[in-house]
Amino acid sequence: MFLKMSNKIFVFIDGSNFYFKLKEMSQKLNKRYSLLSFRFRDFCQWLVGENELVEIRYYLGAINRERNNEKSEKMYANQQKLIGKLQQQKINITMGQLIKHPDKTYHEKGVDVRLAVEMIRFARENKYDIAYLISSDTDLVPAVEEVRAFGKEVCYTGISKGQSFGLSKASNNVILLRTEEIEKFLKIERE
Repeated sequence: MFLKMSNKIFVFIDGSNFYFKLKEMSQKLNKRYSLLSFRFRDFCQWLVGENELVEIRYYLGAINRERNNEKSEKMYANQQKLIGKLQQQKINITMGQLIKHPDKTYHEKGVDVRLAVEMIRFARENKYDIAYLISSDTDLVPAVEEVRAFGKEVCYTGISKGQSFGLSKASNNVILLRTEEIEKFLKIERE
């Protein structure tokens, strides 16, 4: 009889969604942490345990640099630093767009769709056994259902505050992260 030693895992990270959850969680701690230095690869390896971590995919909206706009310049510079950090950790990055609305707020466009399409495509191509989805965006429920229709499992990974009950219901498994679990992958900012 053949026993399967480990499952092939893909981790799909909704970058903006996870960033704001990390920010919220790190603010509960009494130390100043640099979110740009979050150790994503170590975190994902811890998350999947003994399974084979095949690939980590990170999705975010590309910031358009606006000359002489201090906020835009700062956001662009920080995103470039983040992209560099992700590339150093051998994490695949897929970009959507970041659109500036008339009220001066920024909103992502096309990021969730890209994540959903790739999650389904890689399931269809049999690239993974289990998808770990790090997002609390209920818009991804149809993608989770489609992935499961291919016989793959989905582990929804979020935090208690802001938990997506739609994703919880649609997924095979749910992991709700606690602040102390996240803390070991954060790096303290230098004074």
